[in-house]
Amino acid sequence: MSVLRVVPLAATIAATLVAPLASPLAAQETVRDTSRAAVARRDTLDAVVVRATRVGAAPPTSQTLIDRATIARTYVGQDAPLALLGATGVTAASDAGAFSGYSSLRLRGIDQTRLAISVDGVPLNDPEDQVLYFSNVPDVLHSMSSVRVQRGVGGSGFGPAGFAGALSFESLPLATTPAFREAEVTAGSWGTRRVSVGAASGVRGSVAAYGRATAQTTDGYRLHSGNDARSAFGSAAWFGDRDVVKVTGFAGRSRMQLAYYAASEADLAADRRTNPMSPDERDDFSQSMLSLQHTRTLGRSGAVTTTLYRNAAAGTYDVAVGDDLWNFGLDHTWVGLLSTATWTTGPVAWSVGGHASDYAREHSLRIRPVLTTDVYANTGHKSEQSAFAKAVGRRGALEWVADLQLRQATFRYAPSAGVAIGSPEVTWRFANPKLGGTWQLGGGRSLHASVGRASREPTRVDLFAGADDLDAATAAEVLPLTRVRPEQVTDVEIGMRRAGARGAVAVNLFSMRFRDEIAAIGALAITGSPLRRNVPRSTRAGVELEGSWRPVTAWRVDGNVVWMRARIAEYEDEGAGVTYRDVPPLLTPAVTANLQASWEGRGGRSLTLGARHVGRAFLANDGNAALTIPAFTVLDGGVTIPVGRQQLRVQGQNLLSATAYAAGYTDGATRYLFPVAPATILATWQVTF
Repeated sequence: MSVLRVVPLAATIAATLVAPLASPLAAQETVRDTSRAAVARRDTLDAVVVRATRVGAAPPTSQTLIDRATIARTYVGQDAPLALLGATGVTAASDAGAFSGYSSLRLRGIDQTRLAISVDGVPLNDPEDQVLYFSNVPDVLHSMSSVRVQRGVGGSGFGPAGFAGALSFESLPLATTPAFREAEVTAGSWGTRRVSVGAASGVRGSVAAYGRATAQTTDGYRLHSGNDARSAFGSAAWFGDRDVVKVTGFAGRSRMQLAYYAASEADLAADRRTNPMSPDERDDFSQSMLSLQHTRTLGRSGAVTTTLYRNAAAGTYDVAVGDDLWNFGLDHTWVGLLSTATWTTGPVAWSVGGHASDYAREHSLRIRPVLTTDVYANTGHKSEQSAFAKAVGRRGALEWVADLQLRQATFRYAPSAGVAIGSPEVTWRFANPKLGGTWQLGGGRSLHASVGRASREPTRVDLFAGADDLDAATAAEVLPLTRVRPEQVTDVEIGMRRAGARGAVAVNLFSMRFRDEIAAIGALAITGSPLRRNVPRSTRAGVELEGSWRPVTAWRVDGNVVWMRARIAEYEDEGAGVTYRDVPPLLTPAVTANLQASWEGRGGRSLTLGARHVGRAFLANDGNAALTIPAFTVLDGGVTIPVGRQQLRVQGQNLLSATAYAAGYTDGATRYLFPVAPATILATWQVTF
């Protein structure tokens, strides 16, 4: 579980003006630049896009910052959603049960297709699926300076609107990262092994660079759910008097045994590690991203940054259908251009940005062993244009924020050869306004309030009701593409924060009212994608409480709890012909809570012990208490022992082997559940040289 910060809003706004957080623990040298002003200037230019799009220039909503020191102490290569467990309102699951696999994250009970995910301001949500498959980019968190988990509508960025929240990753800042070289070796439960090598040059003259390469493998907790993965991350920058040119890229490849189908209660009773999928059902996917960024200062307070990026992914996966093994293929290329301008006029800081992108993904099916003949081959095209403007100002004790995003997205389907359905196309246009304010009350106290609206288009899976290819019969059922309506949410947040010498506390009330929410219906497509459809009205409202306390210098206690009431006003089970009213949405626990105590001794020694509780969650939108995931509580912990320039870190999850299930679904009669692995121990030896 991560050590969490309760970030006062004043500090959040100020984050646009200060340097990023700590560099790697392994780095012991200092940046060889005698001018601290030069370092600050370079750092500001290095991260101007992140600071224009992160919550530092966004309506005041609740958020959790996971800083570099926390990542360095607790991260052991697990998929990013699993590394974020412990953040307020976050639940996560891996179909393999531990470490990696097809992992997923939910925030306030809302799935990750509704989160705006970015790295250094560049959008990562796949335009068709509106999700980042974290398994395609293993170990990416290792190269991050921080992760900000923002809840609620939040501020504008590039790509889709932050419908339920945002995950904003910031890579290591080259201007302030000292030179270092390190190697890590991890080994532990379920056949997990990892080797990672990383280095940074520090600023040498006018240039700096960073790189990391990783190889990791695991058998998975569930039977035949292993993953063999490789990844690399690199960045380099040139710093001029008024300019910065930066190149950033990452690449990953994962070869997994599939486990995205859950097991029935009866099968789990016989063997908790059971996996109903065949050992022959496997996938092999790779993904890469490359960005080229140029920043130019204008006068004393202005800067313009332009970024060109290319994102590509390709691979295949096998699904057993009867006695056959179907081989599905995906291959996408995505290019985009984004630009931001920031400046200050008197007490107001401004930022504006624009973004345009073009995306195409080929979908194909072959049947083994004949992989030279396509059963079908179609292509989905997606283009997007968006712009935003933000203003952050101060008047006396009031700090106000105004924000507007305009966005247009077009999806066009090119069917397989010989399918006479034309080339269906749909265009969506959205205006997403936000307004917020913070009142500084003195004594480290502040009040905040915000209101925002966000709209989001359906995914391809939503539009096609789970189908991967449209023939004449399927097209008659799902066309026109306007049958699935965009969803909209109005989010109101009101809260208070107080920070003192020994701790901080924050409370946030939220009310999210949805129109035409595209809600999960508790079933999976043959390809493993959750099926969803519109529900006219639904709500999520609750309170989030966060706190930190340092009774003495060496000890710290962090905690958070969320109480939430989520309801679908009316849900029709089309298969059963039954309508349910005022029912809770599936996979949305009413209570989540985290508590962690940590000790930091001399020389880098540390000890952490934490408890994580997730309340009961329904498996269907019918309010049936018999078809739920039971509440569970797990105990996690870790210890760090320095040995000279080396370091041993041992992390444990679910130390008491509690019976827990992270996700699941139902057919209306049986519960199918994804188990959480029992006690899992991973040890990492880090060498600095």
